[in-house]
Amino acid sequence: MIIKRSMLMILLLSFIIAGCGNRGIPVIKQELLDKKLSVLMLSSVNLSPTAKQSVGSALQKWRDANYIAYDWINDLSAVDDRVLTKLKASSYDYIYVIGNDLFPSANGVIQQGLNPGKWTLLQSQLDVNGNASSAIDQAALLQIDSQQVDNLKNQWIQNLLAQNVTVEWLTRSDRPIPSAWAPSEEADHIVLLDNNEQWFQQLAFQTRQHFATWIIFYSPATEAQLQKAKTLGVSAIDVSNSLSAELNWPQILDNRLLTMTNKSWQKGPLNYNEKELTELKMK
Repeated sequence: MIIKRSMLMILLLSFIIAGCGNRGIPVIKQELLDKKLSVLMLSSVNLSPTAKQSVGSALQKWRDANYIAYDWINDLSAVDDRVLTKLKASSYDYIYVIGNDLFPSANGVIQQGLNPGKWTLLQSQLDVNGNASSAIDQAALLQIDSQQVDNLKNQWIQNLLAQNVTVEWLTRSDRPIPSAWAPSEEADHIVLLDNNEQWFQQLAFQTRQHFATWIIFYSPATEAQLQKAKTLGVSAIDVSNSLSAELNWPQILDNRLLTMTNKSWQKGPLNYNEKELTELKMK
């Protein structure tokens, strides 16, 4: 009788163990293991805290919900030796570079072919210095639509000129002012910055002579040049760096996830869509 009871207890105990053996332990199906992806994320030291937080949240979601393994090197000033070590030691399916300032160094590393991963470069801000245009054709490039930027600048300037204000223009000889903004008969309203150490004296003279109410830098100005122009007591703006863009990083990263899971990655430039670029405006 005792033996029968013991055997019954052992049998019941085995059923309990069998029934509870997998509780609380996630089981990854073999097909998911076969599809498991790996990502290397590289982000700039100049990335905003909000964008950085979005990247961290997205990576955790990719890992937890999609079983994507990742390494993240943030606060980079350039794609440096830490990145090269990672690329040589591990094989990644996708490599992301977030931040315009990282593009030049990333281009050089991509050309070395150290890793078979698919590279994607993501603009973090407007491309004032032309970094995006240097992205090589072996990578995907997510960028702010330059035509949209030009259209907004043109609209702002046309609205300003419609108020019959007098403008003094500063530019370089290789960036002529569009004739719609400064006709040839108004050439004396233009000051060239290149090879012109007396540009400020010339600007001050023209501003007084024409009773100008606006000074517009058409080519990129240094902060020192802009502040010096403002000392003349009229409104001054660097129109090449006058716009701000609001990027929706959660949406951008969700779309990158879809690109990976759908295997729809392709090289070349692609503009942020209306859900990814939520606002573009004059500062």
